[in-house]
Amino acid sequence: MEKLKDIIVSIDLDNLLKIFDIQIAIAVLIFFIIFRSVFSKILIKIYYGLIKSKKNAKENVMYKPLNIFFILLGIFCAINVLPTNKKLLSIVNDIFKIIVIYYITKVISTLINEDSFFVKKFLKDSNNKAVNKVICTIIRGLLWIIFAFIALNEMGYAESLKGLGGLATGLGIGSAALALAAQDLVKSMLSGATILTDKPFVIGDWIEVGEFQGTVIDITFRSTRIKAYNNAVVTIPNSTITSTYVVNWNRLTSRRFDCVLNISLETSSEKIKKIVKEMKLLLQNDPKVIKETVEVTLDNISSCSNDIKIFLYVRESEYNKFLKAKQDILCSLLYLVEKENIDLAYPTQTVYVKNQIK
Repeated sequence: MEKLKDIIVSIDLDNLLKIFDIQIAIAVLIFFIIFRSVFSKILIKIYYGLIKSKKNAKENVMYKPLNIFFILLGIFCAINVLPTNKKLLSIVNDIFKIIVIYYITKVISTLINEDSFFVKKFLKDSNNKAVNKVICTIIRGLLWIIFAFIALNEMGYAESLKGLGGLATGLGIGSAALALAAQDLVKSMLSGATILTDKPFVIGDWIEVGEFQGTVIDITFRSTRIKAYNNAVVTIPNSTITSTYVVNWNRLTSRRFDCVLNISLETSSEKIKKIVKEMKLLLQNDPKVIKETVEVTLDNISSCSNDIKIFLYVRESEYNKFLKAKQDILCSLLYLVEKENIDLAYPTQTVYVKNQIK
């Protein structure tokens, strides 16, 4: 009878311990769920403290992934508290290791971009954003490849990884055939390297490539994307860009302006000399005009007009500002013509009708 009592007591004690473990596991999980955002904010604030930034922690791209990570951490801790099978616990530990490595890789990958503090610090001598972007893309790719190998190793596929050496050897045999089959791709990538190093244009420049014009929005090793007048995005292979002319309108320091004023044939030579002199003086005193480039002269006498040619360079290189300066110059010239009571000529035709006498 006493033995039976001992057995019952031990069973009740085991049950109580199991219930207690389950309660602790639930408490641990609830704790991480409640305080996940607090932990995430603390980590992000520590990061912001290192880079001396005052941004809101919730605005950081890692805020939500960190929240998920701490929930998974809570699940992991809860499972370890429960009296589970050792084999199952080993599997859970391996899975959690992969999850931790994944999130570490994701955090580092997120921090490696052309606008991040660390990249700007290490690539401070490089002013080419496109090159920085390509470098960051390559580093991120290598990070994820390393993560894949580590994950496979943790999952017990280490022996399979050794076989990749033979696969690489096999791929090396067919590399020549692959290069021949991908000539255009290789050519575009080499052209992309040329563009990124020579820098005929950068992101934000307005360029003209053959029949296409627009603002450069992206440069990769394979192609360049521009936004055209109608907001359409045009993707141009880099091989096409390096094999044709490229006009970079942003590199202009000034723009050329020329026009021809056709004045009436009835205008006297004295008035023509006077108006030419006044136009030249007016344009030379205009702050938007490069004074040394101004040329105003009577260029031609046609069948219906005296042609005064005006040639100069405007200081504005941006197209919209150039149009405004061009308008102001034309209005000033017209005002001067009106002031001197000079008529502008226009094409005319005189028809003579012969009357026949019957």
